[in-house]
Amino acid sequence: MIDLPEFLGCCVLLLAGFYLLQFNTITYRKIGMVLIWLASGLAAYFFSGSVVLGCAMLGAWIFFPLWEMVFVLRQLRLPRHRELSDARAPRDEFEELSDMTRALVELGFEQLDECRLSPTEHEQYYRIFATADGLTQATIGYIAQGAIGFHFVAFTSNGKDGRRWVTWDYPLTYGLVMPPNTAVFRALHCQSVEELYQAHVDFLKVNEIGAESQVAMERTPEAVRARLEETLNQQIEYNISRGYLSPVTGADEENFAYSWRGTLYVAGQVLRDLLF
Repeated sequence: MIDLPEFLGCCVLLLAGFYLLQFNTITYRKIGMVLIWLASGLAAYFFSGSVVLGCAMLGAWIFFPLWEMVFVLRQLRLPRHRELSDARAPRDEFEELSDMTRALVELGFEQLDECRLSPTEHEQYYRIFATADGLTQATIGYIAQGAIGFHFVAFTSNGKDGRRWVTWDYPLTYGLVMPPNTAVFRALHCQSVEELYQAHVDFLKVNEIGAESQVAMERTPEAVRARLEETLNQQIEYNISRGYLSPVTGADEENFAYSWRGTLYVAGQVLRDLLF
């Protein structure tokens, strides 16, 4: 039987965890999840008096979500070639789009195109911008499946040496391995478009990538869409070449699926993001 101090201690951990989950800062939210995780394990131990049961409760928090994710990844099908087509903004589902667009325009970006990715198992909408000098391309992305969706902003600059420098706030674990010519700074600490753009400027500065080292990109709707489409397809081809994606046999033979290597890689990345 659990004692009152032990019961209160578990309640305090749970409440503290749920409180921290209300913050936008990713660090506080991770701490909140850890507190809830610990509270559940301690509660199982205090109620049962068994260390094994307490550890089993802690392990269940990790094992069952990862197992479900492995199952989903193994069933997922990805087309080898993806195209971007004209699209209308999903304003009803993506209420922040106008504010994010306004922020980019105020930073000196011009909206050039909006499109969607096809074929795909879920909606992927993109609005693409570029600076007047063509050195930086900005993309607002919205990915949704049913009533659940999320958005992100990515800033991209291309070096004359062929490297691509990307700063973004993609909130979930990315399911593909980036090609070696792409350097990514995932700036989840940024709370606004302005902060994210400054993080991109700092990212370039730290790596000594000045304006003279960058390629001025063509600023037309066709060109910016073609660059984004090339980037997305390059990621697919690289993951196929490294064995993270493998051909599908049968009715879906034109598509690719996660191999066991790719599945375990993504599962490991998810676990890393949860812990760190």
